Amino acid sequence: MKKLLTLVAVMIFTVTSALADYTFYAPTKPGSGFDQWLQVVLKELRKHTDENIVVKYIPGARSRTGLNEWENNTRHNDPNGMQGSGGTSASNWLYINGTEYDFERYSAVGVQLLDIIVGKAKDWNPKTDKLTWGNESALGDTMGMIMMICGNLDGKIESYKTCVDEKLNLVKGMGDGPATMAFMRGEFQVFRGNPPAYFKKLSKFKNGELWYTQGVYDPATNKAGNNPNHPGMDFDAVFIKTWGEAPKGEMYDAYRLAQTFNDALQKAIWVDKSSPNKDKLIAALTKMTNDPESAKVLEQLSGGTYNWAIGEEGDRVVKQIKTLVTEDTLKNAVWFIKTVFDYDVVFKPEVVYNK
Repeated sequence: MKKLLTLVAVMIFTVTSALADYTFYAPTKPGSGFDQWLQVVLKELRKHTDENIVVKYIPGARSRTGLNEWENNTRHNDPNGMQGSGGTSASNWLYINGTEYDFERYSAVGVQLLDIIVGKAKDWNPKTDKLTWGNESALGDTMGMIMMICGNLDGKIESYKTCVDEKLNLVKGMGDGPATMAFMRGEFQVFRGNPPAYFKKLSKFKNGELWYTQGVYDPATNKAGNNPNHPGMDFDAVFIKTWGEAPKGEMYDAYRLAQTFNDALQKAIWVDKSSPNKDKLIAALTKMTNDPESAKVLEQLSGGTYNWAIGEEGDRVVKQIKTLVTEDTLKNAVWFIKTVFDYDVVFKPEVVYNK
């Protein structure tokens, strides 16, 4: 009888475990840009899993609170847990103190290789007119804007301080939402957003037009390249059209470092390396991306087709972009962000890539 009861208990536990909900830990508030993307993706992912997926929000400190909680506690204590991260989470790791997490310690379920799209007012000339702008969620984007309005200069990053003083009226304390509203009111001359935000909202601004895209990360080259949904409008291509030469120099390298981390890992789903659900979730995400109906929904979400790096491909993206972190480039990025934006960033020698 004891053996029978033990067998029944094991069977009940097994069935309960197999059908337990997955918990997706989101490091942002409900309704955020990340959450809007997440809700659509999870709705489609649920169609290809046997278990339900519930979302738990742990916002705070520009996503650090939730990611640090995952690093130190949740991933060890919840075998059915998944962690989400956005571009801010990735760029924080480069130069913000208090980031205790490291994506290389996790396994990627999938990373969607998205872009950031930058628009401008139709009547604003970036080569001649002054720019009023501010968005503390877009430090890398702002570095790119400065390069676009200043050109290559002499290649030294210090040279851009004078150009910024002359051409940029920096408004501090702004985030994505307030910055977008400021553009709508005509107070800012530029706007930026990820593809879902651009497609849903920004592209409909009657006073706005596409300026350039940061470029979609290409794992084959470890660089941001052309966005096939907006061909010929990536940063490098538009810079060449504007200035007659390719972007280069310390400022360009620092901008690309910040922006590549933000964009390559802009929308990602992780599990702990020991997760018993890793293979099932990777298989479900693979089915989702290959399902024509789900693919159509995701295309409508983003206004175009954006590839996924799934499973080990996502892990390789993390390893690859880490090789871009040289000491000089990271120091330059930190110097510029701290000096020009007065933002609390630090040089972190531990993140510099050592071959």
